[in-house]
Amino acid sequence: MSKYILMLNPQGGALTSDDKIEGSNLISVVLLTQNSLTPIYQPPHQVMSSIPKEISREIIVVHYNFANGTGFIDKTLGSTNHDDQNTNKRVLHVKVEGEFASAVMKGIELSVGKFILVMDADHPYSQEIIPELIKELIANPNYVIVVSRFVKGACVPRKPFIHSVISKVARIIAKYGLKVTNVEDPMSRCFAFSRHVVKDIRFEGKGKEALLEILVKINYNKNKNIEVKEIPIKHQGTPVTKKINFNRILNYSRAVWLLYRHGRKSKELQNDSDIAEQKRHKSVLFLSKAGRFFTVGISGFIVNYLVSFLLANVVSNVWYLQATLVGIIVSITTNFLLNKVWTFEDRDFSIKHSLRQYMSFLALCTLGAVIQLLLVFLFVEYSHIQYGISLVMAVCVASLGNFLLNKKITFGEKIWE
Repeated sequence: MSKYILMLNPQGGALTSDDKIEGSNLISVVLLTQNSLTPIYQPPHQVMSSIPKEISREIIVVHYNFANGTGFIDKTLGSTNHDDQNTNKRVLHVKVEGEFASAVMKGIELSVGKFILVMDADHPYSQEIIPELIKELIANPNYVIVVSRFVKGACVPRKPFIHSVISKVARIIAKYGLKVTNVEDPMSRCFAFSRHVVKDIRFEGKGKEALLEILVKINYNKNKNIEVKEIPIKHQGTPVTKKINFNRILNYSRAVWLLYRHGRKSKELQNDSDIAEQKRHKSVLFLSKAGRFFTVGISGFIVNYLVSFLLANVVSNVWYLQATLVGIIVSITTNFLLNKVWTFEDRDFSIKHSLRQYMSFLALCTLGAVIQLLLVFLFVEYSHIQYGISLVMAVCVASLGNFLLNKKITFGEKIWE
């Protein structure tokens, strides 16, 4: 997957100040679509007509998920550039490789406006949304204006239960994991901001979470005093509900992980070589401990099998279920001790401290088993993935979650070290 580093200023690695951009007092509308020709719901001519006539505007239509098309401006799609004394209108089509966030970054990079409005053109927003966004943005230039599904007055079709649950979990992760507490809909695909709001901030377009990345990196920029204002969404039609699949969940998890690493505890580094060196050092430590943790897990499986088999076949009067239970307890105990001593190198063996860690380890192992069962059920019943593949994916997710939670909660380490 391609990525874009938003660098309109080659030396500074970020957006340039709007006062250095000629003709910047206009609205730049970035329309994102997967349609190879023109968006179905928000075509450029309709968006153009929705902007008040007294405001100069440009429309940048970014067609994303086009292999080998990154940065290619397609003149055959009707790109125009019209200027006269009273108006400044431009429609630009560009094809890019990569997901939604990559397309957002490319659209912003090509824009010249003082105000930037980003919209998923494959979504049936009402015609009132654009004028309302522009009105709020001009009145509040130091705000990020978000079209929200979760504020009072929002009108959205009812989603299936599973979609609602997953959406809620994603918002909880953003709120408590990434500290994005000032917005109810951090995954919105329609938002607007002034160019200076993202000045001197480095963005990487990855996956689908463009707004979430912008909010996280604005929050962690000490020189910014930016607030968020949400306006309720209103649909002019019924959007197609996309199936929740493993790739979407994995992409969101990856985006959250990368943003978490960026987090508020990250140090301000001087140059790209320092950044690369720090990432490489932390990656080695993280992968080393992950490798040890999963090696211990394999040893636990062997211990479980041997203890259960020996008790059931060698020791008389032991029921096979009793033998299995003892095998589980012994394997959990050996896993805990090996992880404490070898994986996380914890040498505090005081009774109170060790007992607390053991109970935490036991609880998280139980939670991991529940997560694995739930994921298998969701993948098989709702995503219609074969059981064998579903089981492998569920085991991978549950095992990774088990490692991260034990690293953070049981042994009190930072996630990325």
